[in-house]
Amino acid sequence: MEIKIIYTQKVLSKTQINLADYVINPYRGCEFGCIYCYSQKNKNLKDKNFSQFLGIKISAHRVLEKELNFIKPKRVLLGSVTECFLYQELKYKITQKILSLLNERNIPYTILTKSSLIKNYLSLIEKNKNNKIFFTLNFSSDCFIKLFEKNSPLLKERLSAIKEIIKRKINLRIHIGPFIPYLSSLEEIFKIIPSKVREIDIEIYHHKMGNFLKVIEVTENNLGKNLSKKIKWVYQQEKNYYSFVEDLKKEIKKINKRFKIFFIAPSYNNFYNSSLNYEEPLF
Repeated sequence: MEIKIIYTQKVLSKTQINLADYVINPYRGCEFGCIYCYSQKNKNLKDKNFSQFLGIKISAHRVLEKELNFIKPKRVLLGSVTECFLYQELKYKITQKILSLLNERNIPYTILTKSSLIKNYLSLIEKNKNNKIFFTLNFSSDCFIKLFEKNSPLLKERLSAIKEIIKRKINLRIHIGPFIPYLSSLEEIFKIIPSKVREIDIEIYHHKMGNFLKVIEVTENNLGKNLSKKIKWVYQQEKNYYSFVEDLKKEIKKINKRFKIFFIAPSYNNFYNSSLNYEEPLF
């Protein structure tokens, strides 16, 4: 993997995601290599081999310290286009420095992650009772994780981290996203979620953002043509997509016995729009 040290000039960015008013991405690129990752559309990465490039924003905490003198975020979102708790974080500690600074300024934050390494940072995160973690658990099988999320932590590691988050009473939501039709299984994922989890959001995969052809190729080569055909059918036409969405809602209603569910189904033709609401319960 190509590692590049970046002396960034800006850390805080306004965000359209309704989980916060500002976003911070401590790294550029990612080590985990999820083939469906939407971040591959990021203009700063368009000329890079996404799974083989990682930019270390070495100056991020110093720039953030200056920015916070004149920007007053109500809440910060961490990790919208990268993973905050990468293996390189253990060496460079970019995220750790950012969390410490936000804690000092009493600015609450929401973290998006699928990394079990977050366990090393829970003593920092728990300092503000308004902090929250969205932890991704979108496959119920290590086989699927190895195929589609290459270098990501396996289920045992993720579940261990989730249990530790619960133990420390940090606000938590399980993020089942992107939910890829016929690869992600709600029923199987529900079975492995620890009993004390209360909130779940389910976000449907968007074919125009998530390297659709590669998802189909990997599915067909490893899991069979019949499965790839079913996925392609969902995204072949707009009416198929919305039919699948409605059927999934019915399945949620049928199998859900204990979770507060948040459901995000992007528009078939346009992923980025103001209608995406991560804070409106489905039922």
